[in-house]
Amino acid sequence: MTNTPDPSQTATLFVSIAAYRDTECPFTLMDLFAQAAHPERIRVGVLWQILPEEDGETFTRVPEEYRGQIRGRGIHVADSRGACWARSRIQSEFYQEEDYYLQIDSHTRFDPNWDRQLIQMLAACPSAKAVLSTHPNRYEPPDQRFRRGYPYLRAKKFNRDGILIPQGEYLELTDRPQIPAPSAFVGGGFLFGPGSMVREVPYDPHLYFHGEEITMAARLWTHGYDLYTPNEIILYHDYTDGTRRRHWDDHKTDWIQLQKISVARLEHMLDIHSTTDPEATRELERYGLGQVRTLAEYEAFADVDLRRRRIGARGEDGRFPPHPPVSGISVEIRRIFSRIYQENQWGTRETRSGSGSCVNATVELRDRLTETLRHLKVRTVVDAGCGDLNWLGLISEEWDLYLGFDVVPELIHHNRTLFAGRKNHAFNTADICHEVLPRADALLCRNTLIHLPDTLNLQALKHFKRSESRYLIATTFPEAVNEHSKPGHWHKVNLTAPPFRLPEPLFLIPDGKSRHGRFLGVWRLADW
Repeated sequence: MTNTPDPSQTATLFVSIAAYRDTECPFTLMDLFAQAAHPERIRVGVLWQILPEEDGETFTRVPEEYRGQIRGRGIHVADSRGACWARSRIQSEFYQEEDYYLQIDSHTRFDPNWDRQLIQMLAACPSAKAVLSTHPNRYEPPDQRFRRGYPYLRAKKFNRDGILIPQGEYLELTDRPQIPAPSAFVGGGFLFGPGSMVREVPYDPHLYFHGEEITMAARLWTHGYDLYTPNEIILYHDYTDGTRRRHWDDHKTDWIQLQKISVARLEHMLDIHSTTDPEATRELERYGLGQVRTLAEYEAFADVDLRRRRIGARGEDGRFPPHPPVSGISVEIRRIFSRIYQENQWGTRETRSGSGSCVNATVELRDRLTETLRHLKVRTVVDAGCGDLNWLGLISEEWDLYLGFDVVPELIHHNRTLFAGRKNHAFNTADICHEVLPRADALLCRNTLIHLPDTLNLQALKHFKRSESRYLIATTFPEAVNEHSKPGHWHKVNLTAPPFRLPEPLFLIPDGKSRHGRFLGVWRLADW
């Protein structure tokens, strides 16, 4: 595989700023561009919520040099429905598929090269779907910055509405970690991640204010995103109240109803109390939890009980262990194969599973495999490393049950959507090197072991045996000598040679016209 360029040298970055009658917003915009390493690659979306007769144009000034990079508009405060609504509008109106997304408050300052540092920190996270967030250090206008310490988030308390509120704490600067540390919480004024989070986890416009952070953390986590605390000081936030107006100052009656609906929505989404109020459940299919991980798994990791309003020792402390794997998947393996999938590193237009999964490359294989399975009376198939089912989906519908497993959560979500109409198909994440798959008539493992080192392949074969399936059908190169390889790299695997030493297969099904001599071998698992 070829090396990919440093994303901090080429990437575009979108900054979301919801500004409510904030005199600091013009200075935030000026500092944002002045301190950036690559200001030319930055695009900003601003929603100015103003009272024209009192605020005037001073609230909406922008740096003239970068006016063309600022997408925004002003609305009357009477039309505003709060911070979450404003942030949602910015995403839907102004975000244009930039590579990265940063959400800040309109009263923020920046350290030099903040854009480059954010991208580099994100790349250092041991996750293919990482998000950085915290409550930043403070500044006092006009520009007095305080480096109090390394900020991280912990569970503070449940407020009177039963909403979990995170709080910022600080470590000594000398104790900061070498790479971003795992977290269970996010801060609404500093949220940075890949642009995919805007598409997959869009901001919920039906929340008001309190509860914004805990719901976003749970939604990101259940969609498969891992949360981290930045290990560099990048941003500063103005925590002084001063004379800044808030939404509820201008909506002394409306905000109470908005918050009431928002609390009911939050409680319903987080399984605290269910509601049938249609206002509280609007568009939950778009703005609800994800399917990659469960809410219970999030609570276990965060060490909180949202229904019983309990905070465990780890949640209260706020320093978390490395993120748990998805269904036991090792973080490194998931990271490698998720990146291959996301960046289409196999370089094939038809399928991200590579050229060997193209329809034209598998014509003979499909016929021979179908014939073999019928001969063996195979009616149920477990596919270990299912990929996107580009070729196998053409023959899998005739089986009684097909179960596809892969290490990449995004791929599983894609398959669930694409094959939702096939009632005999189901998909889930799994690490074949550490998990026992369900029992089936046949366990199919095509072009998966060739991307894993022999040590992991040995573990996978042991787990295949423990599944008690009748047959194993796996890629093998009968003439090859097994050699060491790294995860994600391609190499030949001969399953009958050391260190595997499987018996001679019952059948060898030619797999393509490749000079490599690749076959699908068929073994009876009870024979070894």
